[in-house]
Amino acid sequence: MVYVPIRGEIDPIFANRWAISHDWHLAVGRATSRTSVLQPVAVEPADLGPDGWLRDRCETDAWDMLVPRNHVPIRAASLTAVVVPGLAFDRRGHRLGRGAGVYDRFLATLPPNVLRIGLAPAALVVPELPTEPHDVPMHFVVTEREVIAANAPGR
Repeated sequence: MVYVPIRGEIDPIFANRWAISHDWHLAVGRATSRTSVLQPVAVEPADLGPDGWLRDRCETDAWDMLVPRNHVPIRAASLTAVVVPGLAFDRRGHRLGRGAGVYDRFLATLPPNVLRIGLAPAALVVPELPTEPHDVPMHFVVTEREVIAANAPGR
């Protein structure tokens, strides 16, 4: 599962196109309300153009994030990995989000074998972030400089 970027987030479009070209199945999270848990919905090759999401094939969800208009649901338990944005990450995989708990609520519903991957510029990786009991850490944090195995399975 990937995300559609908003203000200042890295656009994972390069990875999305690569994944689709290798017959991977993609999904994005769709919110039906501001308190609901994200529902993964399918991304089809036709949803992506050469420069990003094709807006005429998308609509906004409850958080004003673009999602494919077709809303084909994907079972969260069937996901292999989830790529998550953040305002900052630490080297232990903790994430600073925008404060609404959207990703924490969703990540808490996933089986432990679903990889959690944070994507951010290296400048947004800090030594340590404050945490709360409901925070769900990433297994890996990926920047333009390194892949940090923060809470990698089997460690």
